[in-house]
Amino acid sequence: MNKEKRGIGGHSPGTEDLSARRARFAKFEHRTRWMGLILLVLSVALVGQLFYLQIEQFLHYRTLSDKNRITVRPVPAPRGLIYDRDGTLLVQNEPSFALELNPDRVEDQERLLDRLGEALPVAAARREAIEKRIRESPPYQPVTLLEALSSDQVAIIAARRHRFPAIRIQAQSRRHYRHGSTTAHILGYLGEPSLADFRRFDPDRYTSGARIGQIGLERQYEKALQGRPGHREVETDAFGRVVRTLDEQAPEPGMNLVLTVDLELQELVNRALSNYTEASAVVLNVRTGGVLAMASQPSFNPNRFIGGMTSRDWQELQDAPHEPLLNRAVQGKYPPASTIKPILALAGLGEGTVTPDSTLQCDGTFQVGKDDHTFHCWKERGHGELTLTQAVVQSCDVFFYRLGHQMGIQPIHQAYDQFGLGRQTGIDLPREAEGLNPGPDWKLRRNGESWYPGETVMTSIGQGYMQVTPLQLGMAAAAIANGGFRVTPHLVRAVEEPESDDLRYRQLEQDPLPLAQDGNLGLVQDAMRRVVSSIRGTAHRLAGGSIPFAGKTGTAQVVAIDREEEEELDPEEKERRIRDHSLFIAYAPVQDPRIAVAVVIEHGISGAKAAGTTARRIINGYFQRRGS
Repeated sequence: MNKEKRGIGGHSPGTEDLSARRARFAKFEHRTRWMGLILLVLSVALVGQLFYLQIEQFLHYRTLSDKNRITVRPVPAPRGLIYDRDGTLLVQNEPSFALELNPDRVEDQERLLDRLGEALPVAAARREAIEKRIRESPPYQPVTLLEALSSDQVAIIAARRHRFPAIRIQAQSRRHYRHGSTTAHILGYLGEPSLADFRRFDPDRYTSGARIGQIGLERQYEKALQGRPGHREVETDAFGRVVRTLDEQAPEPGMNLVLTVDLELQELVNRALSNYTEASAVVLNVRTGGVLAMASQPSFNPNRFIGGMTSRDWQELQDAPHEPLLNRAVQGKYPPASTIKPILALAGLGEGTVTPDSTLQCDGTFQVGKDDHTFHCWKERGHGELTLTQAVVQSCDVFFYRLGHQMGIQPIHQAYDQFGLGRQTGIDLPREAEGLNPGPDWKLRRNGESWYPGETVMTSIGQGYMQVTPLQLGMAAAAIANGGFRVTPHLVRAVEEPESDDLRYRQLEQDPLPLAQDGNLGLVQDAMRRVVSSIRGTAHRLAGGSIPFAGKTGTAQVVAIDREEEEELDPEEKERRIRDHSLFIAYAPVQDPRIAVAVVIEHGISGAKAAGTTARRIINGYFQRRGS
């Protein structure tokens, strides 16, 4: 019985269980020691890493964290406003929205732009310009992708915000030209700055997406109009949304411009030129040189440039017929023709070559040079015997052929130079054309050839090599009207400090002309009065208005069209292109001159017909509106 209870081998069941338990415990204890050792090593490593990250690398990671959490955003400066002489606002800033990209958050730029193009077709159309803007922008600054967004475009991006974490909608202002094409050539427009622009202007004044003046006053007064940007330090969440503003520095707004331009007169001049394909006109204050109106036809709408243009749109504007971007008033160059005969008359009197009582004969032709080259008068049978006054009134070419031939080119060249013909006037507009007042020195430098007597004859009536701008003609007319002082044409009357409303006015610039100071100017003024009032005057058909004015007609011969260009023109355009240019200068009123006008109608046939009629309309409209 006892043997059966002990079991096989003589061991009791209790003894066997205890031994197994002890073995298992020992094995578990061994594993526990190893596990504890591993945990101890890991804990030491973790504590060491925490010490390294939180103590040793504290400043480094705090800086990285602040970069993610705190951003400094530039605040664009409001661009200066532009007013006409009476305080009418011409250019203003309107609220707008733009798309701004944070380059640091972009992982795949191509994919991002693909998605943006799918959401906004305008982004796809301007893809090339957007990529160029991203390339040329500093990597640490936000980049403006699109401007002048419509409300629908803003809504589309806002609804897809989760797809564009690197893009945000930014409120900003945009330029608006309230009178469109009417003032386009005066004011100009804004465009994207180039690298050359940043070399000329202070780049610290421009934020991402900033625009810079390209032509007109926007370009000329860029430094005054462009203020200094401020900045705002903000705290953002993981989605780039602003949580709070930590610091802010307000921008400095740009200066405001007060112009000499009379908006109502500007509109009148534009209407007067609207029937012509290519034309320009300038109206000056004869005492100050202030530009009351300046128009060039055709024109363009500067608001088209707001928000940027596609390359296709820009090319279309560049290729548009008759060069709408060209300001013909200051960049168009034309033979002055007979409009400068009053100046040659004054020079002849000053040189003593002719007197008020002396006469010269016009038989319709004049021969000069070794080969007896024949020059013709516009009146085929001639004018007969004429005094100097009669020659100006009837615009006799032969009289001035003879006078110029007797004087020689040097006194003629000097007289034209005194009145500012063939050189820049100094107007406050960029890219003003110089024109050409030719002479022997110029021809020798240009062609390596001597000056011929026949060239003096042609220069005497404003043809040949000579070229002037409509503005130069207007300035010369003002000098005759004001008693012999050359005034500097200008468009900006004053610059206004926007915060204090203080105005800094432009100083008057007047240069007395020696030719006009010896008592002979009265004869020339009387002759220009008779050009309009006399039955024999070339502009007598313009007489009879409520405001008596003095003037001088000009009909400039057009250079022949080259064969290749001729083949590309349709018959009607070809017929128009071979017509003479029509020119007219005037000042009014006769007794107390206040304004001078110069009008050039390209291919307008005769001075009195097109340009003269336009000038009379401008003069009458100005004084009727002013009530005097």
